[in-house]
Amino acid sequence: MRDSDARFRLKIGGGVALAASAAFLVWADDEEPDKPARSGTAADAVRVNEWWNSLTLDEQRRLLAEDFERIGNLNGIPVEVRDAANRRAMEADIRRVEDIAKSKDVPVEMIDKDPKKFGLTVEDVSRYRNAVNVRAGLDNYSRAGDAGKYPPTPYPTYLYVYQPLAFGGDGRAAISIGNPDTARNTAVVVPGASQSVRASDASGEGWFVAQGDQARNLYVESNRADPNSPTAVVAWMGYDSPADGLSAVVRGDPTAERIGGNLLAEDVDGLWATHQGPSHLTVVGYSAGAIVAADAAAGSQLHANDVVLLGPVSTDEARSAADFRVDGGHVYIGKASNDLNAHAGQAWLGGPDPIDRDYGATRIKAEAPESYSSPIDYSMQAHLHYFTAGSESLYATALVASGNADRLGQDGMLAEPKEEIPYWPDNDPEGARTDIQDDHYHGPR
Repeated sequence: MRDSDARFRLKIGGGVALAASAAFLVWADDEEPDKPARSGTAADAVRVNEWWNSLTLDEQRRLLAEDFERIGNLNGIPVEVRDAANRRAMEADIRRVEDIAKSKDVPVEMIDKDPKKFGLTVEDVSRYRNAVNVRAGLDNYSRAGDAGKYPPTPYPTYLYVYQPLAFGGDGRAAISIGNPDTARNTAVVVPGASQSVRASDASGEGWFVAQGDQARNLYVESNRADPNSPTAVVAWMGYDSPADGLSAVVRGDPTAERIGGNLLAEDVDGLWATHQGPSHLTVVGYSAGAIVAADAAAGSQLHANDVVLLGPVSTDEARSAADFRVDGGHVYIGKASNDLNAHAGQAWLGGPDPIDRDYGATRIKAEAPESYSSPIDYSMQAHLHYFTAGSESLYATALVASGNADRLGQDGMLAEPKEEIPYWPDNDPEGARTDIQDDHYHGPR
């Protein structure tokens, strides 16, 4: 036995204990993280990567065949390998139900109502529903755009995380558009409240489809911003998103976001461990996802070069930009002056507002054009517009994600921080602007 075959033990992703050798993995029970403490470190992901690379090709293939569900969610395993393993698990979850439906000549909906009648379990059906949503997400993100436009289409996609039974069946998954192991830049998008693999608000399609434009629009604009320095975008539905963002704010219980911050930090560790060559990584947290990103940085040792918070209600454990401890970069805040959700939520919670000058973050322009007549409609649109194609916030975020934050000033994308307290739109320099348009694009379109 080679020295590199020696077993090692470490704690990874949500409390999993790994015992690894050249030929097998022995796993402790894990499916759903339930502790606020990080269970893995950046060094763990690096050790897993070193171990994987020490194996022969035949040994890797055998592990991939024998334990693909675990390999697919193991930080430190190359993205292409994880993708192959996770797609295999996803397709198995789909075939398990659809093969029975076909053999019995019944619709899947009938199996859904009474799985035991067909020799299946409630968990089998839950895995199926989430697998179908993940597959639809992969198809959605790879969707071809206009012919002849950049970036090339269809877009390559990779299933980075696949845990369909996590969070009580809501599911946990991450899909990358572009390969984060080889792209010069990587952005990780963390969604807001009422999102999961299973659902998106009232939609049963799930976040990857219902709000798929968030990650895809950022991918398109980031690669248009710098075609010579490719950017991969990871759509990370990796935390137990609260069912109602406003209720979560009123309740004042950040447990889900803090656990999510641990998971985010661990999954980002995996991206660093397997990346090839120079890398620039940005975490983009939207709405409740901004709390997750802030907690990952301030409480869970997130390793990121830049952090962008869009429509943040709170930054919880991060009391100032210094608490993020970004690696050579900055914390950027996009917060529309008339974003009722973000400003009202922050006022309810109290504490520092990340657009205050004293917070120390860099504010980017993120105003929405007043395209609705009702002030309430306008405020709602303001919170929902941050990833809209042509918006100031998407244009500015793409500059950061593509490693071109130094162009924010020359492109007119820097905004003045808020000075006056208590907050009111009229106190915000952004609220005084009358030139808001959704016509901001990088390059041809």
